[in-house]
This record gives sequence, C-alpha cells and structure tokens, in this order.
Amino acid sequence: MFRIYDTRTGQVEDVSPGAGGLLRLYARGPAPDRPAQVGELRSLLVADLIRRNAEHRHGLTVVASLVVPGAGNGDGTPSGDAAALNIRPADRTIDAPEPAGAQSPVEIIIEARLRQATDEATVRRTVAVGPVTFSGRDVGDWTPHEAPVSLSAVADRGLDPLAVRLALASRQHGEQADLTWDVLSDADQALRRWRELVAEWAESPSRPMCAEVTAQVAAAFDGDLNTPAALRALRALEQDPQIPPGSKFESFLHADQLLALDLPRQIGRPRRG
Repeated sequence: MFRIYDTRTGQVEDVSPGAGGLLRLYARGPAPDRPAQVGELRSLLVADLIRRNAEHRHGLTVVASLVVPGAGNGDGTPSGDAAALNIRPADRTIDAPEPAGAQSPVEIIIEARLRQATDEATVRRTVAVGPVTFSGRDVGDWTPHEAPVSLSAVADRGLDPLAVRLALASRQHGEQADLTWDVLSDADQALRRWRELVAEWAESPSRPMCAEVTAQVAAAFDGDLNTPAALRALRALEQDPQIPPGSKFESFLHADQLLALDLPRQIGRPRRG
C-alpha cells in the first residue's frame, strides 16, 4: 500500500491493511474555544492528506478521530478554520486520547487492523508533524490577540486560505515549516495561476492523463507522504510544452483529489484581466 516514517521504529514502514481492513487516524486538534493559529492546523492537514491517499488511491475505509481537549461529550469541535483548509471533518470527536490516540499536537496515530486467515493483528504507526514558525518565531509563543497567523488574518490580506495548505504541503510533513507573509503571498499567486491554467486547459479537447506525472504523484504520496515531490511533478508538467493541454487538465484534476487545492474553481468563470 503506502509507506510512512514511524517515529517509534525510526524507519519508513508499510501501512497496508488486508482485505476489508480498517484504517483509523487519530490527530490532536486546536482548542475549540478560539480561532486556530495556522501551526495548530498542520497535524490535521497531514492527517487529511493521509486519509485522502488511503481512500482515493487505495480504497481503504478510514475512520478519522479528532482529539480535542475539553470536548466533553464529543460535541466540541475546532473552529471552522479546518474547513477553510479543505480538511475533511473527522468522523468523531473524542475528549481524551484512547490507547491509540494522539498524545500531542505534533503526532498522528495510524492504526491499521490486519486480517489474515483467522488471525487479526493491530499495527500502529506514529507520524511526527514538524513545527510551524512564522518569520522564525514559534507560533506557540504568540498570544491569540497578537498573532498575525490565523486564517482570518490571511483572508484579511486578500490571500486565499488554501495558500496556507499549499505552503505547508510544499514542506515535508516531518520538517519545520517557516511561514512568512511573502511565502504565503507566493503560494497564493501560484494557486491562482494554476486555477487559471486549469480553466484554460478545460477548453481544450480531453486527452488521457500524463502517465509519467500521475505515477510520480502517486509514488510521492506513497513514499512517506512526499507532497513537495508531488508538487514539483505538477510544476514540471505545467511547463512542459510537449504535453497537450487536455492531458494537463486531466492530470491536475486527478492530483487535486489528493491535494485538495480547489484547482477547478475557475472553470467557467470570467478570466482575470
């Protein structure tokens, strides 16, 4: 199936449930009583990318659990910031970590139940999520009233919140990601350019996906969730004059099932001047 770095073993390990296997994800979310800072959403974003790969490419049944302090009876949820990043809602919210639950905001637990013949075993993988800094400063040191890194602050600057998703996906999930307003602005421009191009390519005759690029994106997601490599493959495809527009269109839409950047958004809309 796919492989991911397990901090408990120190190696890249398989995540491969058998037939009918169930994949459970546990990720810690931000406190539900205030707007989230972008760094607090990274673990949920990584879990979402894992979930999309497991479901869309491998046909697994995924149950995602959100661990939120103070959730009580399970009604507590983080703010709508997760939805603004196209993070799919959890199937359930739990107050305290279960035995397999995420113990900290910077780790995700993947629990796969394997069934072989009459034997059943549970395999757990612990996925580390790198810290997020803003202009070199740990976002955990900012108080909510002074932090310029909430998604509402991003929107107030005229930037698409999904620019945050793209900027974080441009870094390997286990490594530190240092965001700045320039980084987010560049990501916003790249996002808007891709949407304009997808809308333009949609007007050309449809052609089969570029097999090479599609395979590169698949290998990147299956190889320790290497989203930077997947994005590099799409950038190379964008600039390749030998690939027909219709093929680029189909390839970008296929990749967006995993990346969730709303790349078809501009189809049928007036183009920017």
